[in-house]
Amino acid sequence: MYVSSLPQNAEFDYVVVGAGSSGCVMANRLSADGRHQVLLIEAGGRDNNINIRIPVMVAKLLMDERVTWPFMTEPQTHLNGKPQLWVRGRVIGGSNAINGLLFVRGDPAEYDKWREAGCAGWGYSDLLPYFKRLEDYPEGDPAVRGRGGPIGVTNLGHFDELVDAFVDACEQNGFKRLSDYNDGSYEGTFPLQYSTRNGFRSSSATAYLRPVRKRPNLTILTNAPATHVLTEGKRASGVEVSCGGTLQQIRARREVVLSAGPLKSPQILELSGIGNAEILQKFGIGVVHHLPAVGENLRDHPNVRLTFECAKPITINDVLRNPLLKVKEGLRFVFKRKGLLTICSATAQTNFRSSSEAKQPDLVLRLLPVSGKDRYARTKRYGLDPFPGFTFGITPLQPHSVGTMHIRSTDPHDQAAMDPRYLAHEADVQLFLDGIRIGRRVAQQPALKPLIVRETRPGPDANDDAALLDYVRETVQTSWHMIGTCKMGVDDASVVDPELRVRGVANLRVVDTSICPTIPSSNTNAAAIAIGEKGADLVLAAARAR
Repeated sequence: MYVSSLPQNAEFDYVVVGAGSSGCVMANRLSADGRHQVLLIEAGGRDNNINIRIPVMVAKLLMDERVTWPFMTEPQTHLNGKPQLWVRGRVIGGSNAINGLLFVRGDPAEYDKWREAGCAGWGYSDLLPYFKRLEDYPEGDPAVRGRGGPIGVTNLGHFDELVDAFVDACEQNGFKRLSDYNDGSYEGTFPLQYSTRNGFRSSSATAYLRPVRKRPNLTILTNAPATHVLTEGKRASGVEVSCGGTLQQIRARREVVLSAGPLKSPQILELSGIGNAEILQKFGIGVVHHLPAVGENLRDHPNVRLTFECAKPITINDVLRNPLLKVKEGLRFVFKRKGLLTICSATAQTNFRSSSEAKQPDLVLRLLPVSGKDRYARTKRYGLDPFPGFTFGITPLQPHSVGTMHIRSTDPHDQAAMDPRYLAHEADVQLFLDGIRIGRRVAQQPALKPLIVRETRPGPDANDDAALLDYVRETVQTSWHMIGTCKMGVDDASVVDPELRVRGVANLRVVDTSICPTIPSSNTNAAAIAIGEKGADLVLAAARAR
């Protein structure tokens, strides 16, 4: 049941803050048996915008502040002093409502590192049952892939001529072709899988929340940003929210769960007096619990692009610029649920090692059938190229640069100071230089070269390290894969333990990608949903043990 307000001091068994990828899962699973009264709080509104459902229409969402938060980072020292725009979802479904829809579990070796570092239960084999539970991928091997789960998964396969040419070119360059990169293998080249069902976006909101929104024991409060967690001593007792300009306190009989994401969960903790005492005291916030790791370990995938003019009008550029092609693709979508309207970003990629010394894939080369001046150029207004174009996105899978995010005021509506410190580590610079050169080699392979008119960014004049580095520093942008700010672990550099309980504060957990110690490689949404599934099991197990 959706509501716009609640009575003062309303009580629930569980209060979940944030209706994003993990929060929608938590709300579904915690309310499933009908025994618990569950409240899901979302700072944004409902996901009724039709553009959310049709994948390619993300072009109309990224700059729409009715459904997004236009966060801005601190000026980046190593990017010529420029800040970065970090768009996040401001709607039921969170950033899963506006993301690129790539379905990627991640590198099994990275999850195994979490377990080796002391996070029992978080290795790849531990998480495999959750990945299988959440997905519906009937064409996969049932031993390792799920069937009948909430999230529809679509294999792009031989999506179009450009995908086939890219995969063939990567193979010609020496990269192994994978039949299913989500089956426990990861290094190689492949067409991508999408979180879609019958051509439409399959988000945590549509898959987990929409089917159960009428449960009598589930309440969904929208347009209600959480201001802080209520505490009694060192025990969480509820949440305060801002609802229609009025502050309301909501009580939690059992637990408060923060699923507000890596850019909001740590901010809520700090505003609640849980964090580094020195930072809290600077703003006059009473210290409930000194937890210096809150807001540390901010990680993201920086991205740089090679762009090309395509020799054929087969790209998203052409559809978005040509009314006749819009009609043609619209009909393909309506009658066949196929074509460019069923995608919104990348279509194929290669995970590879930058050198023989690398112990696991550390770079990704990703094909996007769209090109423009930057990552937000999805329309003519925002810099879409006026010709057929496509992009190679190049990203270090495990960037060495690590940043922070901390409050800069006591106003909960004021975004935190977000500093990813892109390119602060020299190893990331070298990875980008390696990636650009490898991308150029792929572009010259016989399978792909006939589809390329010219390289448009950075262009043939950028050949030596100095010119390429200038280009990288000027054009690096986010991949929207922020994680880590409420790091899971067993030492003082962690915020939550492997049960996702906030260290030192009872009845309080964080369940979202802010708990990830490192980026689980490539896209983070499938991991976020799996974290929600496992987090729900942990909460329910604790309830049964009482």
